[in-house]
Amino acid sequence: MRFFFILFSITLFLSSCEANNDQISLNGTSVIIENKTLPVINEILFAPVQRKDDGLEDQPDFVEIYNPGKETVDLHGWHFQDCPTSSGKRYTYHFAEDSLADNLLAPGQYGIIVPEESLDRETSRLVRFYDYLSHAPSVKIFIVQRKTFSLNNDMDCITLKDVDGTVIDSVSYNSAWHNPYVKNTKGRSLEKFNDRLSSNAPESWSSSMDSEYAATPGKKNSIYLPTERLNQKPSLSIDPETFTPGSENKAIIRYKLPAGAYQVAAAIYDSDGKAIRSLAEGRPSGPEGRFEWNGLCDDGTAAFSGLYLIRVTIAGSTFSGTIELEDEMALVR
Repeated sequence: MRFFFILFSITLFLSSCEANNDQISLNGTSVIIENKTLPVINEILFAPVQRKDDGLEDQPDFVEIYNPGKETVDLHGWHFQDCPTSSGKRYTYHFAEDSLADNLLAPGQYGIIVPEESLDRETSRLVRFYDYLSHAPSVKIFIVQRKTFSLNNDMDCITLKDVDGTVIDSVSYNSAWHNPYVKNTKGRSLEKFNDRLSSNAPESWSSSMDSEYAATPGKKNSIYLPTERLNQKPSLSIDPETFTPGSENKAIIRYKLPAGAYQVAAAIYDSDGKAIRSLAEGRPSGPEGRFEWNGLCDDGTAAFSGLYLIRVTIAGSTFSGTIELEDEMALVR
């Protein structure tokens, strides 16, 4: 294995960034933890994709709330408001008006507030677009009978109020809160890293990284991190560290970062320092992600048995410049 460690030392020497996680310079993410016991705003889609005659389901805008407390909350009479217009007009959306309806939000339960012309849950645009919701009866869907909300695509505010008009939670969002490495954010929601974070802090939010729907209404946010991991140190892991490629056998490469928005690239190098496989180049990312390697080179040929270096290069506001995470693995045929 001597040749690999020589290569590894040269790589570290030539690199302008530290591969040792303990030496990576972090700018630090200022997170504001709040011990909320009442529902909080947890996800927002304010710029849905809606095109006429394209043959595709229209995506509705929505506001997701989540109950982080230990008690069930009766939402009857609750509503939310947006920011006043230049003329002073302010829209109010009552989403739990019917006193005979099930307006209870249990601990750990999600509620989605959505504009729909029909009150039928199963035929709603929300359920047709996010089809997994048809199999998630525990997710509450609160329908406001209208075609769309008046939420602006650049910036606006959402103020959640109870039946007495008391402010329960609020956010003044900005489209600049999206991951700056995502080229097109239309149809992509803003998600919180953790429901305990302050709703009005830009550092609490980033773009959804869900690969299928670009949003996660009614389920855990795609960029979610447990409270104790919000400021986790960057790390890289490979499972298994020694693998034999096959139809079902792949090496899983995982990276973990503190809460933030990132762009990542990943490549695999052989013992001569030659890049044999690019796994990603400029991919937008949340704080955690993964790659798979099937043992093939970029040209489709099988990589030889031997030791390989995996390098993940990361850019993001959490770091000073760009960092690199590196680890080794063995391929055995």
